[in-house]
Amino acid sequence: MKKVLIVTSPLTVGGFDIIATGLQLNMNKEKYDFTYYIKGEEVGPLEEVVLKSGAKVIHSPNGVKGYFGQYKYLKKVMTEGSYDIVHSHLMFFSGIVMKAAAECGIKKRVPHSHMTNPCMENRILPVRIIAKLYSIIMKKWLNKYGTDIIACGPEAGYYLYGKKNFENKGILLNNAIDFNKFTFDEKDRESIRTEFNIDNDTLILGHVGRLNYVKNHKFLIKVFYETQKINPNSKLLIVGDGEERKSIESQAYKLNIQDKVIITGVRNDVSKMLSAMDIFVFPSLYEGVPVTLVEAQATKLPCLVSDRVTKYVKQNANIKYFSLNKAPAEWAKSVLYMAKMDRADISLDNLKENYDIEKIVKQLEKIYDN
Repeated sequence: MKKVLIVTSPLTVGGFDIIATGLQLNMNKEKYDFTYYIKGEEVGPLEEVVLKSGAKVIHSPNGVKGYFGQYKYLKKVMTEGSYDIVHSHLMFFSGIVMKAAAECGIKKRVPHSHMTNPCMENRILPVRIIAKLYSIIMKKWLNKYGTDIIACGPEAGYYLYGKKNFENKGILLNNAIDFNKFTFDEKDRESIRTEFNIDNDTLILGHVGRLNYVKNHKFLIKVFYETQKINPNSKLLIVGDGEERKSIESQAYKLNIQDKVIITGVRNDVSKMLSAMDIFVFPSLYEGVPVTLVEAQATKLPCLVSDRVTKYVKQNANIKYFSLNKAPAEWAKSVLYMAKMDRADISLDNLKENYDIEKIVKQLEKIYDN
């Protein structure tokens, strides 16, 4: 049995965490013994799930400060654990992980890219300069010490490792989902609408994601504001939570649409929430390959997506890309047009071929074993 150390952030329900845990939970437990190394002491809701699966969890204490402190603590954990494989999901910090693993003699070292841009333009200049220098050093370490460099999509690979390096030796590992869990269900649609007192004939604009700057919820609110001008019998259902929540609620209040905007917080029944929606609106500033868009496509939900999001994720005819340079009123017109799309007409053949969890797990097992 091979011992695998998965290095990631606290196991909440963000994109990194869903991908990391989804892969681990579906892998052969007779072949691999998994341990999670979590940066910090925060215990996320997915931690209980992985513990029940038989995996172990190690938290780095909050007292472990700075990159050098984390590097030393990682080496201590790796030395004591005698791991065969290290798989890190922490973007540029994975450079430190790979260096520590190499120095501990771990032969299989796998960094995994999930993003295309950190959205640093709203940070002050000194912070941007430091971040740039850090990324240059980490990129060198990732390519030097990583034995198998993985990304969820081409752009994510180019961003973390450099285009030339990723084209030469990079591996695409799609953000897989379990199609048994993500499928349109009329009963789920009814139950969610009943839970939130939404009539069957009300148009629901939906969104799933962490409430942060990158997801561009302020623009989403403007789009919904313009939509409800045309169709007053509409509501906006946002699934998620985060640092921008108060700002989003304030914006809705100022536009006097607070009674029509529902923020559910974190949910563990996203598949049901997607069934309740009529259209998925995703105006992100940057993304890797968002797993929420894969899930939305699996439920055959029409998706209106920012042109800043990679085209790599489009697998169905139910996705339309739209420029963020277009006015919210133009987005609203597209929302109303796409919401008329018949879900029954959407084919899932391409999506299942490229994003099925069983196929992607087999691909990862080959990477681990080679």
